[in-house]
Amino acid sequence: MNEFYNDFIGVIGNPAQTIGKIMEKKRWQAVLAVILLLTAIATFLTYPITKVEQAKFIRDSEMADKLSEEQLANLDKFTPSQRLTGAMISLVLAGLMIVVAAFFIYLFFKVAGSEGNYVHYFSGVVHASILDMFLGGILKSSLILMKKTMLIHTGLTMFFPGMDFRSLSFIVLAQFDFFSIWYLAALALGIAFFAKISPQKSISIAVMYFIFKSLVFVSFSYFSMKLMGM
Repeated sequence: MNEFYNDFIGVIGNPAQTIGKIMEKKRWQAVLAVILLLTAIATFLTYPITKVEQAKFIRDSEMADKLSEEQLANLDKFTPSQRLTGAMISLVLAGLMIVVAAFFIYLFFKVAGSEGNYVHYFSGVVHASILDMFLGGILKSSLILMKKTMLIHTGLTMFFPGMDFRSLSFIVLAQFDFFSIWYLAALALGIAFFAKISPQKSISIAVMYFIFKSLVFVSFSYFSMKLMGM
C-alpha cells in the first residue's frame, strides 16, 4: 500500500524518475485495477445524465427518422442492469484503450531506437494514466454530476463555449485536453529516464505519437458523426 501511495505521489511530483523506475520494475497491476475500478464507478454514477443527453442528441439528428415513436420515447430509459452493464463496458474499453495506447507508444519509441519491451512501456502508460484517467476522470465526472451535462471541457474547447461539439473545429480542439497533455509529457519524461535518452528526443517522439493519435481520432469521430447524421 505504501508503495502504491509513493508511486501515485511520485507520478504527480516527480514523473521522470517515478515512471522510469516503475518501467524498469514492470509494475502495473495495482494501479491498473484502481484506474479501471474508478472508470466503472464514474460511469455508473454519471450514467443517468449521459443517457438522457445521448437520447437528446439522437432525437435531434437524422437518426431519429429511422426510429419509431416508441423507440424514440424509450431512448433515455434504462434498467439497473443496463446501468451496471454500461459501467462494466466502460471498464473493458478503458483497459483496451490503455493496451492500444501502450502498443503504439512502444512502437513509436522502438522505431526511434529506444530500448525496452512492450511490458516496460505498458507499465509506464498505466502509471501515467493516473494523471489523465484517474485525476482527470474524477474531475470530469464531478463536473458532469454538478452541471448535469456530459459536455465537460478541460482543454482548449473551454475557450469556445458556443462551438458545436459536432463540428470539425471542436473535435480538433478537443484533442488538446490539459490532462491528456500532462499525461503525455509525464510519460515522455519517464521514458527518457528509463531508456536513457534525452528528454528532448523523448518529447519529440511523444509529439509525433500525439499527432498520429489525434489524426486517427479526429477522422474517426468526424466521419462517425456524419454517418450517424449528427
